[in-house]
Amino acid sequence: MRGNAVEEAVTIDSASSFEADERVRQILRERAESLAQADWEEEVAETRRLMLFRLGDETYAVGVEDVREIVSGFSVTRIPCVPAHVLGVINVRGEIVSVIDLAAVLNPGAAGQGVDSEDGSGIIVRSEDVTAMLVVDEIGDIIEVPAASVEPPLSSLDRAHAETVSGTVYWEGRLVAVVNLARILQPIGERA
Repeated sequence: MRGNAVEEAVTIDSASSFEADERVRQILRERAESLAQADWEEEVAETRRLMLFRLGDETYAVGVEDVREIVSGFSVTRIPCVPAHVLGVINVRGEIVSVIDLAAVLNPGAAGQGVDSEDGSGIIVRSEDVTAMLVVDEIGDIIEVPAASVEPPLSSLDRAHAETVSGTVYWEGRLVAVVNLARILQPIGERA
């Protein structure tokens, strides 16, 4: 009789130990799933999508969130008495959009070197108040980079160039300058 009581106590103790182990496993499983989800969300939040484009021999980028559309083969209507980097305007489905020679903004010596609008490419970008088309030589890929890899602009840049670049990132062995659209699209009267 006493043997059965001991066996029964061991069985009960083993059953409660098994339940405790199973409960610990369940808690650990839930914690692991929760941590894995938090890591994934953090990883998604820490990337930045950029659209690459080429101007001359240099590669630049703008944030994908600022790009409205891509335009090829456009016809610019010239406007008198505007700064040299404003080539004129285009009509995009009834909306009049300013056309900016980005090469002239980034390198004032390049102003007026001509833009072939028949074969040219443009990126229509927008800020809170302004929509404009940036004339570029070639549209590139859309890339996704860690946000931490976008560094401040190089201190060796001249002041005018440094204000038009918000950061730099290395992509496939080359330095890519991220264009400061807030500065590029700033109304002309507000530039100092």
